[in-house]
Amino acid sequence: MPFDPLPKTLSEIIAGGASRPLTAVELGCGDGRLLALVRRPGVTCIGVDRMPRVAGSAADIVGDACRAPLREGSLDLLLAGNLVRHLVPARPDLGFLAGWLALLRPGGSLFILEDEPASRPGPAANHRDLQAFLARLWPTGRGPLLSRTAFLRRLPIRYQSLLADGGVGDNRWPQDADAAVAMLERGAPAPGDEAARLAAAIAAGGLACGRQWWCQLRVPGSSN
Repeated sequence: MPFDPLPKTLSEIIAGGASRPLTAVELGCGDGRLLALVRRPGVTCIGVDRMPRVAGSAADIVGDACRAPLREGSLDLLLAGNLVRHLVPARPDLGFLAGWLALLRPGGSLFILEDEPASRPGPAANHRDLQAFLARLWPTGRGPLLSRTAFLRRLPIRYQSLLADGGVGDNRWPQDADAAVAMLERGAPAPGDEAARLAAAIAAGGLACGRQWWCQLRVPGSSN
């Protein structure tokens, strides 16, 4: 799922990449909507996903995000959008970060972007509850929304010096409430079931991303 707006620091890197060579990759690119935002200014960005194009992904390379089939020290920019929360249940120590950071050249950046869990009722809370429901259905492949505070609490001390930027802000990217309701109702849940209650809440209150957070980890050195 993409993010609107993109963090300013990321937007500046992307804008610069339209006028000079920039090697960029999105891990877990899914349907490619975030990938398209990065490519829009003219940046060449490669999508990696474990699902092939025939399964609906926008992947240029089929592979596991935790063991991406990429050469170490070859990237200027690495993106992980709403991916870390799916990996944390199996890797609560964030062990995959070592491999990701190894892919970057000196001066290269890893941007982690995630939807922030909502603490208030309404469309954003419906999004949070939907993601939690889906995570319970597929605990080995999905995770509930992960807060920035929870991520930073897990971030190993050895990486904290690499934090170059981060923050929390609104994510205005539109959500398709009708599609979410249709998905939940596809299994004909009985009245009172969690899926039925969630479908009713979304139909009545809508669906919205709410807040987003990001962290930029930058490898020391210069990419010039």
